[in-house]
Amino acid sequence: MDNSFFDSADRLFAQECTPAIIRQIEQGADTTALWAMLESSGFGDALLPESAAGAGLTLSDVWPILFCMGRHAVPLPLAQTMLARAWLNQAQQVCPEGPVTFAPFQVSHTSQGLRAHAVSFGKVASWVLAQLGSRVWLLPVAFAESEPSGAHGSLDADLFWANEIAADCLLGEWDAPQFQDLQALSLAVLIAGAADRAFEMTLEYACQRVQFGKPIGKFQALQQQVSEVAEQVFGARMASQMSCRSDTWQPQPALAALAKLQASQSVARIAAVAHAVHGAIGVTYEYDLQLYTRRLHEWVRAGAGPAYWAQILGRHVLKSELNTVDFIRTVLFSECSLAGLAN
Repeated sequence: MDNSFFDSADRLFAQECTPAIIRQIEQGADTTALWAMLESSGFGDALLPESAAGAGLTLSDVWPILFCMGRHAVPLPLAQTMLARAWLNQAQQVCPEGPVTFAPFQVSHTSQGLRAHAVSFGKVASWVLAQLGSRVWLLPVAFAESEPSGAHGSLDADLFWANEIAADCLLGEWDAPQFQDLQALSLAVLIAGAADRAFEMTLEYACQRVQFGKPIGKFQALQQQVSEVAEQVFGARMASQMSCRSDTWQPQPALAALAKLQASQSVARIAAVAHAVHGAIGVTYEYDLQLYTRRLHEWVRAGAGPAYWAQILGRHVLKSELNTVDFIRTVLFSECSLAGLAN
């Protein structure tokens, strides 16, 4: 990929978000130093306007940065923080210090308090932007009761806040859902990046592992599977880049739905083939592949699965009053260069 943002981000994350660091954070290590480094890069404020001390970039500009976060399985919600700060700035709210994540789904409010289930990056975030109905809260994780959510090494968490804290953290009311599209877009691009890295590792291993006197990548049966995965990886990458086609910080809802749908439904096949090619070594704790495939499955589950986003995309088609072909041509691919997406 020939892009200065990609080159800078890829070098930075490769240096600072190593597999060793990811393992330590999964085991509960302090994230302060890593977050301070990420903040110093300036990426967190990339979508803020210059009037708010940001870089004034658009989603189209920052797609390579988000993609690299997925490629290196950055164990902090930097992608969500970029979008959250842009939303808070537009809503004329103060942007807090520290990483911010979203809770647009599985939020409930009872007489006991406010609960958000399976919050993506809930274990390592400092703040949660949550919405239930029309009410929106900016909630401090430090004041929440937290329980692990997900499989081994998951960074998700179930979070609970007492009613007194929730009342103090209410930002106001908004008529429409505010964070579903932002969560879908951020996770779709992260999935695309992690899938790209898993595929890269699979190709390297297939070329290095020798069986019966030649690299296993020379066997036709394996080549067929790898080729199929290449299709899935490129499809996820293309959809994620399309979702960032915007001259502002805000995504187009139909494109965000398409990206989360396409990226999510590709994960099962990508992960299965990657592990099949690696054989038994691919599932061991010491080998790095599982760092990326576990995160892929986690990001599919977060922010609703492919069936949900297929319904959302279908609703966009029906509301448009266009036939399916015209919707794809004019809404999804409007002024979109396929050659540009391939670069």
